[in-house]
Amino acid sequence: MIALPPALVTYFAATNDPTRQSFDTCFAEHAVVQDEAQTHRGLADIKAWHIAANAPVSEVLPLSLRENAGRSVVTAKVSGSFKGSPVTLDFSFALNAGLITELEIN
Repeated sequence: MIALPPALVTYFAATNDPTRQSFDTCFAEHAVVQDEAQTHRGLADIKAWHIAANAPVSEVLPLSLRENAGRSVVTAKVSGSFKGSPVTLDFSFALNAGLITELEIN
Protein backbone atom coordinates (compact mmCIF):
# COMPACT_ATOMS: atom_id res chain seq x y z
CA MET A 1 0.00 0.00 0.00
CA ILE A 2 1.33 3.45 -0.87
CA ALA A 3 0.84 6.55 1.27
CA LEU A 4 -1.51 9.00 -0.45
CA PRO A 5 -2.78 12.44 0.61
CA PRO A 6 -6.20 12.14 2.37
CA ALA A 7 -8.20 13.51 -0.60
CA LEU A 8 -6.68 10.86 -2.86
CA VAL A 9 -7.38 8.10 -0.34
CA THR A 10 -11.02 9.26 -0.35
CA TYR A 11 -11.11 9.45 -4.17
CA PHE A 12 -9.83 5.89 -4.67
CA ALA A 13 -12.02 4.53 -1.86
CA ALA A 14 -15.07 6.14 -3.51
CA THR A 15 -14.03 4.74 -6.89
CA ASN A 16 -14.01 1.24 -5.41
CA ASP A 17 -17.32 1.79 -3.55
CA PRO A 18 -20.42 1.36 -5.74
CA THR A 19 -22.41 3.79 -3.55
CA ARG A 20 -19.82 6.60 -4.03
CA GLN A 21 -20.80 7.79 -0.52
CA SER A 22 -17.66 9.83 0.23
CA PHE A 23 -17.05 11.06 -3.32
CA ASP A 24 -18.28 14.64 -2.75
CA THR A 25 -15.89 15.20 0.16
CA CYS A 26 -12.65 14.98 -1.84
CA PHE A 27 -13.34 17.54 -4.63
CA ALA A 28 -13.41 21.33 -4.43
CA GLU A 29 -16.73 22.88 -5.48
CA HIS A 30 -15.38 24.19 -8.82
CA ALA A 31 -13.05 21.28 -9.62
CA VAL A 32 -12.30 20.21 -13.19
CA VAL A 33 -11.79 16.66 -14.47
CA GLN A 34 -10.37 15.73 -17.87
CA ASP A 35 -10.93 12.16 -19.01
CA GLU A 36 -11.22 10.59 -22.47
CA ALA A 37 -11.00 13.98 -24.24
CA GLN A 38 -13.92 15.39 -22.22
CA THR A 39 -13.92 18.08 -19.53
CA HIS A 40 -16.25 17.92 -16.53
CA ARG A 41 -16.71 21.00 -14.30
CA GLY A 42 -18.21 21.32 -10.84
CA LEU A 43 -19.32 18.68 -8.33
CA ALA A 44 -22.59 17.65 -10.00
CA ASP A 45 -20.99 17.16 -13.44
CA ILE A 46 -17.99 15.36 -11.94
CA LYS A 47 -20.16 13.01 -9.89
CA ALA A 48 -22.30 12.15 -12.96
CA TRP A 49 -19.12 11.48 -14.98
CA HIS A 50 -17.66 9.35 -12.19
CA ILE A 51 -20.75 7.15 -11.88
CA ALA A 52 -21.00 6.63 -15.66
CA ALA A 53 -17.27 6.16 -16.27
CA ASN A 54 -16.87 3.68 -13.43
CA ALA A 55 -19.95 1.54 -14.14
CA PRO A 56 -17.81 -1.17 -15.81
CA VAL A 57 -14.92 -0.73 -13.32
CA SER A 58 -14.63 -3.24 -10.50
CA GLU A 59 -11.31 -2.11 -8.95
CA VAL A 60 -8.81 0.73 -9.11
CA LEU A 61 -5.57 -0.16 -7.36
CA PRO A 62 -3.04 2.64 -6.81
CA LEU A 63 0.45 1.33 -7.60
CA SER A 64 2.72 4.36 -7.21
CA LEU A 65 2.77 8.06 -6.39
CA ARG A 66 5.13 10.69 -7.76
CA GLU A 67 5.19 14.47 -7.78
CA ASN A 68 5.42 16.20 -11.16
CA ALA A 69 5.22 19.97 -11.69
CA GLY A 70 3.27 20.51 -8.46
CA ARG A 71 0.82 17.69 -9.15
CA SER A 72 0.40 14.32 -7.45
CA VAL A 73 0.47 11.62 -10.12
CA VAL A 74 -0.88 8.21 -9.14
CA THR A 75 -0.31 5.28 -11.46
CA ALA A 76 -3.14 2.79 -10.91
CA LYS A 77 -4.28 -0.55 -12.28
CA VAL A 78 -7.92 -0.33 -13.42
CA SER A 79 -9.85 -3.60 -13.76
CA GLY A 80 -13.41 -4.36 -14.75
CA SER A 81 -15.81 -5.56 -17.43
CA PHE A 82 -14.49 -3.27 -20.17
CA LYS A 83 -12.50 -4.19 -23.28
CA GLY A 84 -8.77 -4.33 -22.60
CA SER A 85 -9.09 -4.80 -18.83
CA PRO A 86 -6.94 -4.42 -16.88
CA VAL A 87 -5.22 -1.18 -17.91
CA THR A 88 -2.68 1.01 -16.15
CA LEU A 89 -3.57 4.71 -16.07
CA ASP A 90 -2.03 7.87 -14.64
CA PHE A 91 -4.29 10.02 -12.45
CA SER A 92 -2.76 13.51 -12.23
CA PHE A 93 -4.22 15.51 -9.33
CA ALA A 94 -3.90 19.19 -8.39
CA LEU A 95 -4.76 19.79 -4.74
CA ASN A 96 -5.60 22.97 -2.85
CA ALA A 97 -6.53 23.19 0.83
CA GLY A 98 -6.74 19.39 1.00
CA LEU A 99 -9.23 19.07 -1.87
CA ILE A 100 -8.89 17.95 -5.49
CA THR A 101 -9.15 20.98 -7.78
CA GLU A 102 -8.08 19.26 -11.00
CA LEU A 103 -7.83 15.67 -12.18
CA GLU A 104 -6.51 14.49 -15.54
CA ILE A 105 -6.63 10.80 -16.40
CA ASN A 106 -4.32 9.37 -19.07
